[in-house]
Amino acid sequence: MDPGAILERFLDRPRVAYVRAVLDTYGNAAGGLLANGLAFAALFATIPVTLVTLGLSGWLAGDPRIQAALATALIDAVPPLADLINGALDALRTGAPITSVVGIVGVVWTVSQLYVALDVAFAAINSATPARDPLRRAARGFVWVGLLIVAVLAMIVLATFATIADTVAPEDVPAAATIRAVLTSLPVLAALAIGVVAVIYRVLPPDPPSWKVVGVPAVVVGVAILGLSQLFLLVAPRLVGVAALVGTLATAFVALAWLSFTFQVLLYGAAWVRIRAERAAEAAPGSALG
Repeated sequence: MDPGAILERFLDRPRVAYVRAVLDTYGNAAGGLLANGLAFAALFATIPVTLVTLGLSGWLAGDPRIQAALATALIDAVPPLADLINGALDALRTGAPITSVVGIVGVVWTVSQLYVALDVAFAAINSATPARDPLRRAARGFVWVGLLIVAVLAMIVLATFATIADTVAPEDVPAAATIRAVLTSLPVLAALAIGVVAVIYRVLPPDPPSWKVVGVPAVVVGVAILGLSQLFLLVAPRLVGVAALVGTLATAFVALAWLSFTFQVLLYGAAWVRIRAERAAEAAPGSALG
């Protein structure tokens, strides 16, 4: 028997060919390089976003307990960024007004640039479709900044509500801890991750696919990203412990590694969405994807 012929027949099987199409789409777009660039952009955006979130909570609520509760909730949601969040909280305690202003300027710039980088990455994955022009890309970036600010305000409201509930509730009923435990539980975080990924896959491609096309990849990628965060939660203390002498650099390395893997998974999913959209178009000639 010819091993080469056996291998060729195996690679030509429909399911294997499907997986190869996804991998080829990711590889042709230089997905690894794109993911590393997105990781750097996201790491630079993390600090100003955290500063604004915690700074606004302290300014609007005027209660250090609410700020601390929000920091704890953020750490529970994204464990690999725990040290960066705690560092931002310490910075606010020493110079909140100045740091918050700097943070707001940083958020507008870094988040809009992160969106631009994401848009470019998805344009590369969907190379068969013309990319958006730079003006539209920049305008959409500022829209995402606005949506992020709305999300931050919603988090502050939830943290305030939890703290007030803890104050008025009986002593033997830890309301704030209970609310935080529910909101940061794995099912809720999984649902949030899947929802965010689904919106990204629906909105970012130049030719938006249908929700039906997006559905399965969003579920798989959302769960995978949550699993990565939990894995880094277990691995990070050991990595930082080994590199304790490096200090902040070790923390940034762990966060950067987690972000890089996260964006690689996200872009693999984007390639999967493209292949599903193409197959759906082939199965229904003449029908629109969106």
